[in-house]
Formats: sequence, C-alpha cells, structure tokens
Amino acid sequence: MGRSDSKVAKKDDSDTKDFKARSARERISLDDFVHRKGQVRALEEFKYRKQRKKVQTAKALRSYRKVMKQEGYEAGQGASRKRMEVSSRHEEDDSDHSNIEDVEDNVATKTHKRRHKMNPFQKSVQKAEQKMVTAKQHAQQKKQNEKQRLQKLKERKQRTKLLNKRTKRGQPIMKHVVDNLLHKLEKQKNES
Repeated sequence: MGRSDSKVAKKDDSDTKDFKARSARERISLDDFVHRKGQVRALEEFKYRKQRKKVQTAKALRSYRKVMKQEGYEAGQGASRKRMEVSSRHEEDDSDHSNIEDVEDNVATKTHKRRHKMNPFQKSVQKAEQKMVTAKQHAQQKKQNEKQRLQKLKERKQRTKLLNKRTKRGQPIMKHVVDNLLHKLEKQKNES
C-alpha cells in the first residue's frame, strides 16, 4: 500500500507542476496587462464609439434630407445647409446673372420666426403683475371711499351747524329743522 500511495502522490505532484508551468506561460504580468492590453482595449472601444457615432450621424442626415424633400426644400451639402425651395433653386439656376442683393432678399424672406425661449419665472411674473393690478384697484377704491367719507362728514357738520342755530330767545330756527326733515323724506323715497 505504501507504494501505490507514493505513486499517486508523485502523479499529483507532476500534474501540479505541469499546471503551474502552463499557467505561468499564459499569465501576463500586471504591468503588461495595464500598459498593453488596456491600451488595445481602449483603442478598440474608441474605434467602436467613433464608428457608432458615424452611423448615427449618417442616419440623422438621411432622415433630414428625406424630411426636407417632403417639405419642398432642397437639403444643403456640407456645412452650409441653408434651406431653399426646390422651385426657387431651379429658377436661380436658369437665370444667367443673379444679383447678390436678390439672393440676400430671398434668404431673408425664407427665414422662419424664432420661437421665444420659455421664461422659467413666467408664472411668478404673471402673479406679480396680477397683484400689482389688484393693489392699484384696492388703492383706488380706498381713495374713493375716503373721499366719500370726508364728503359725508362735511355735510353732517354743516347740517349740525344749521340745526344748532337759535333765535334770540333760544328757540331752534324752524326753517332749518323743516329743510332737514324734507331732505330725510326725499332720501327715503329715492332709496325705496
């Protein structure tokens, strides 16, 4: 039994030696991995991203040209992608001498209205304007009420002064008392 155990142990030792030797050949040092394999991987990823962006740009340009054709414009080439109608483009080609001013006028008429950017404070501005309007109305109403109050106060003082007038003997002047009663009756008649 001792012999067979030693043979198995020797066999196991040789297997581990072969594994270590094989793995040592296949292993890459950390420095090699970082400097070589990392660079290659980064370059491959960069090329892949660049290719994908090129494909996306081509798709976008293709759809742009298609939409422009449907809208009746001729899509520009390269960096100058000015929109011009197909019919006006052909008319310009037919004319022998086109004036620069005519072309500038044509481009100016083709420009579309720009959309205004949305104001993030628009609701706040509207609320503030609404508050200002209501404040003005409130102030105007207050001023008018104050005028009416002063007018009534003035009339009451005048009426009191007339009713407090007396004769030489201390009797109230009946003319003012009768006028006051008539005024009260007229006021009641107007209200009802």
